[in-house]
Amino acid sequence: MIGLNPETNERTRPRIWAVGGGKGGVGKTVITANMAICLSQLGFICVALDADLGGANLHTVLGMAGPDRTLSDFIRKEVDSLADTMVQTPFPNLRFISGSRALLEMANPKHTQKEKIIRHITTLDVDFVLLDLGSGSAFNTLDFFLAADEGVLVVLPEPTSVENAYHFIKAAFYRKLKKATKLSGVAEAIDKAMEEKVARGIQSPRTLISNVAQIDPEAGQALMEEAATFCPDIIVNQTRRFDDHNLGNDIVHACRDYFGIEIRHIGSIDEDDSLREAVRLRKAVLEAFPASPFSRSIHAIVRNLLDSKRAVP
Repeated sequence: MIGLNPETNERTRPRIWAVGGGKGGVGKTVITANMAICLSQLGFICVALDADLGGANLHTVLGMAGPDRTLSDFIRKEVDSLADTMVQTPFPNLRFISGSRALLEMANPKHTQKEKIIRHITTLDVDFVLLDLGSGSAFNTLDFFLAADEGVLVVLPEPTSVENAYHFIKAAFYRKLKKATKLSGVAEAIDKAMEEKVARGIQSPRTLISNVAQIDPEAGQALMEEAATFCPDIIVNQTRRFDDHNLGNDIVHACRDYFGIEIRHIGSIDEDDSLREAVRLRKAVLEAFPASPFSRSIHAIVRNLLDSKRAVP
């Protein structure tokens, strides 16, 4: 089992996969639920955590009623640990932590509350934690995304969805670089580069970092090291036409040119009527239609992520 240290036979912290989207309606909740089910079917102990605190509905996709215990009870200190809010799903090996019935303020938790949630996630006695993030690129959503071992962004083959995905990647990238700006000299080197933006031909984050490195090599190195660890994955959902399958790689190339980062297209999911039928039946697709094209795509995506060496804590 992945969660066991082979030398000490003690359980290591769980791998965290966070699934986000630049806008609502891209299918991230359905994908999160079915990826979690897929992992549990492979024998991994998993928990699906509904971190969409403003619109939690992951329990419905899993075919469950809203649990009595939720993240709100943890934040309000009515339970001692996040593990106390975990409930069993209808699927063996798969637990669930609900974000439903969240208090109004829970949709935008305080920094200390968010850090507490992330800290407790890493102590859960499971192999994988899958986070279903809220839509958009609010700071709290970005912080959960950046805290994960694998950040997965779902995008539709539509201009507005692609545009929102770029906004999400850009916001997460700058949020990531912000850590480096706390180091001595980094902020000053960025300010100097931006003062000479036109003269230096700075037109993208990639050229900004290279110019910072010319001004202050140590500052440039700090930014490059942070940028190198920002490696989100892309899923293109609801593909219909042949050209739609090229979108993932197009985003990969565009991000490499503009940001200087390596993201990965881990799969496309064709539009599939079984998904709509499964929702009507209030069942997960992998449960209702295990041989459907959607289910086969989810299995392939999970295999891609499991093969990723960078996801190991």
